[in-house]
Amino acid sequence: MSAARPPEGARTAAEGEGTPVIAALHPVQHAPAHGDPAEEYKCVCDFMRLYATLRFYQLALLLGTTGSIITALSSNAVRTSFARAEFLKTGGFVVTLAFLVMEFRATSYWHGLRDRGNALARHLGFQPFPTPSRWHPLTTSGAGFYLHAFVAALWLASLFLRLQPGA
Repeated sequence: MSAARPPEGARTAAEGEGTPVIAALHPVQHAPAHGDPAEEYKCVCDFMRLYATLRFYQLALLLGTTGSIITALSSNAVRTSFARAEFLKTGGFVVTLAFLVMEFRATSYWHGLRDRGNALARHLGFQPFPTPSRWHPLTTSGAGFYLHAFVAALWLASLFLRLQPGA
């Protein structure tokens, strides 16, 4: 069985930086010593788009799942059973926490890709991507994270608050 060869122009792990994809996920703040920086820049930009799309899909899944659970909670079968309601609320909280972790990780990878893209952009003479803080609420990263955290907080509050209709 022969070992798989890296793509043309890619560096091996022994050379210190791995393939362009690995280098993008673990950014190095200088331009590559081997390979084509323009091709790596294209690869980094493609992965940035992929992660941005992934985060959008995750947000849609979170909101759809939350809406479905809220719809189930308002049904007569669930309202008459305390255990069913608590089970659904707990499930909503757990699912939201899972999406929160996935959002944080996807954003972390996206920021690593952006940093690598900026290092390559400086080397190639391209305009770098803006680098605002990931925690700023008016950025896509910040708004997405805070929205996930807000939904998780609402589910957590719903576990402890018992609101009665008409009360």
